[in-house]
Amino acid sequence: MLTKVLTISLAYVALGVLLLLLLIKPALHWRWKVLAILVSTFFFVNVFFETRGLLGWPGVGRLPERFQLLWVRVVEPDLRLHDPGAIYVWVEEVDENNVPNGVPRAYRLPYKRALAEKSAKARDQIMQGNPQEGTAEDLAAEERPQERPGAAGPLDKPRVAEGAPLEAVSGVQRLDLDALEQSQQIIEFRAMPPTLLPVKRPP
Repeated sequence: MLTKVLTISLAYVALGVLLLLLLIKPALHWRWKVLAILVSTFFFVNVFFETRGLLGWPGVGRLPERFQLLWVRVVEPDLRLHDPGAIYVWVEEVDENNVPNGVPRAYRLPYKRALAEKSAKARDQIMQGNPQEGTAEDLAAEERPQERPGAAGPLDKPRVAEGAPLEAVSGVQRLDLDALEQSQQIIEFRAMPPTLLPVKRPP
């Protein structure tokens, strides 16, 4: 997915450069103009297919403050494959009356043992026919630099170091800003409360 995003970004940069050249030097030779048209056409087609390739991938970033948990899949870390693991959740945002008011979305969360256990229990409750509500509250400022004590085990460390999630790319550690943003939320699950209906007034 990262390759596709980079390809799309480079395509827009190339189109911007071509447009800037045409505006600065309108008296270009016709051959250069033909070349610019061909290159632009190539990148337009490239962006179209690369964008379609992103459809269906789980999103990253902040979860809604309140949502209904529709399903969970926990991928355990694999030290042999250098896979830090992940927790995939499918959620639908709800309003103050516990009514879904959005479109179901899939999210990829960094693996944490405590969150994995809570997610698995919530999934079991869903399988038993008990809908689950989720909340994602912001950590207090004093809690953000370090992970809360006792919340994770040794297998949680591949993406977290010195309080900031990291991701290994070609042997280089880089800051994963999406994981950092998610790590600043406390995610909890509980039984889905009933829908709040409007008060009926007597005729």
